[in-house]
Amino acid sequence: LHPHPTEGRHFEVLLRMRDPQTGERLAPDHFIPAAERFQLGVALDRHVVNLTLGWLEARPEAAADVHTCAINLTAASLVDEQFGVFLYHRVRNSKLPAFKVCFEVTETSAVRDLARAQGLITKMRSLGCAFALDDFGTGFCSFNYLRSLDVDYFKIDGSFVRDLESSTLSMAVIRSITDIAHVLNKQTIAEHTESDAIFAALRELGVDYAQGFGIHRPEPIEQYFASVPALLAAR
Repeated sequence: LHPHPTEGRHFEVLLRMRDPQTGERLAPDHFIPAAERFQLGVALDRHVVNLTLGWLEARPEAAADVHTCAINLTAASLVDEQFGVFLYHRVRNSKLPAFKVCFEVTETSAVRDLARAQGLITKMRSLGCAFALDDFGTGFCSFNYLRSLDVDYFKIDGSFVRDLESSTLSMAVIRSITDIAHVLNKQTIAEHTESDAIFAALRELGVDYAQGFGIHRPEPIEQYFASVPALLAAR
């Protein structure tokens, strides 16, 4: 939403699962809760990190066009020491520069164990990686803990963004989060930006970035890099 947008693609890796019988592409709410319930979240994160980095490493021309590639981490991975070791070495040894990778962690999972969460964040930031607090604004009681988390972005939860045109409360929350983020030298990303009107309102509120169907709908990564100009990807 800056007057002079940064060059390159800003995108988030979203996970889908194909039904082995029908071939239907299943949304994450069909399998992520089950993976976490059976303690497979860490294994799933390993798979996604390897899959994403491997895809970009095999395609240098695509990797060169990336500004920021965001990858979600489950709550279990934040406190798993072995995962932290794996992640550090996988990123350090990757052909994709670490500064092009941003890991997203939910606000509630980070607050659950601040010391361990910040330990992983510090370790990965030493390589150049960025971090974002996802679903921000849904679970906080105080902003005090933000001093303990060295993240780069607050991703404003989509429930506030969707109601922006009809709710003065949502507008006030978004403005407050943005103001606090800027005081802390962090940037904001508004999720679920689904119309030009919301896009314009976010810009007026000083939000730094927008993400959502109003900008571009999710699609397979091969199709995304083949069909979407980098300027549109960054908008």
